[in-house]
Amino acid sequence: MSDTDRVRRQKPLEGIKVIECSAVYAGPICTRMLADCGADVIKIETPKGGDQTRGPTGDSRVFAHFNAGKRSIAVNLANADGRDLVMRLTEQADVFVENYRPGVMRKYGLDYEHLKADRPGLIYCSISGFGQTGPYAQHGAYAPIAHASSGYDVAHMRAQADPDAPPQRAPVMIADMLTGAYAFGAIQTALLGRAQSGVGDYIDVSMQESMMMLIPGQIQGAQTEDPPRAGGFRPVRVRDGYVMACIVSDRNFEGLCRGLERMDLLEDERFERSARFLNMDVLVDIMEDWAKDLTADEVEARLNATGVPVSRYNAADDLFTHRPGCRTRLVSADDGRPGRLPHPADAVSYEKQRQPCGFERAGTWRAHRPHHHRRARHDGG
Repeated sequence: MSDTDRVRRQKPLEGIKVIECSAVYAGPICTRMLADCGADVIKIETPKGGDQTRGPTGDSRVFAHFNAGKRSIAVNLANADGRDLVMRLTEQADVFVENYRPGVMRKYGLDYEHLKADRPGLIYCSISGFGQTGPYAQHGAYAPIAHASSGYDVAHMRAQADPDAPPQRAPVMIADMLTGAYAFGAIQTALLGRAQSGVGDYIDVSMQESMMMLIPGQIQGAQTEDPPRAGGFRPVRVRDGYVMACIVSDRNFEGLCRGLERMDLLEDERFERSARFLNMDVLVDIMEDWAKDLTADEVEARLNATGVPVSRYNAADDLFTHRPGCRTRLVSADDGRPGRLPHPADAVSYEKQRQPCGFERAGTWRAHRPHHHRRARHDGG
């Protein structure tokens, strides 16, 4: 193997050791991404069933998705021997990630202040609902709590046709994915800082504050006496469903006029740049009248051809079946059961890496067994 090939096969975080004391989504997706980039992640799980996402069988595919590429060990942190084991593991670690309620790790002697005494270069990341300080620090939180408390859900409600309708159900854990991504980026920044200073750092990541970053218009508007209108993009009804079209720039609008064969709209004062957003409902009505006899695929094809950002609404299963030419990079992996298990590849790829960061294949993972150090490896190792 040439030196060039060796560099291309090496992942960016190879040699970085991570201890993970987290469960469910936010912490695990952060450390999953670290593992995808080559870090050696050891996940600490409770002996009573392990991570909740394992499910009743202990080997759910959701658990596999969030914990691919890691090793796992069952440890009772309430036991002195268990805590001592984690401390010994941390002696060789570069990164420690936890998502317990603030104060829990201090009770176990596994907080940053205790661990950095013997490991001053340690990067310690705490993920919580409301941060480590403040009036809500001790409040429990899952993603839907962060959605509700951050202003995100109300911003979404106010943009609907009926702003007084009750809040919608929360089927997608946005706060977990976003917070995990913030933690992942913060850890990279801290590792770079350590390379320059030789000193570790403590990272406090809040789910609520992560969600607030998604509504900058509303956050700024709340601090002014005459806030700008904060609207949303309205779905466009077509013959067989809906599409989403975003008319943001003048070039988008010109493309829309060409696609609709309505060049007269370019002279309509309602759709000049300064007024277009305020009259977006009128513009969507015009689009719907044009599209009422067209399918979503036909509308998407015609408007994309004239430079309009547009997409049909896909369900998750459409990503596996609808127009295979679209870029949906999936890793097909053997999970020990009939068939193959596709996982989404990382959204990021690196030019000098032969393959995108991520696991190349999935081995089988085993149901949770207390006190056994075992691999839940999905990286071809």
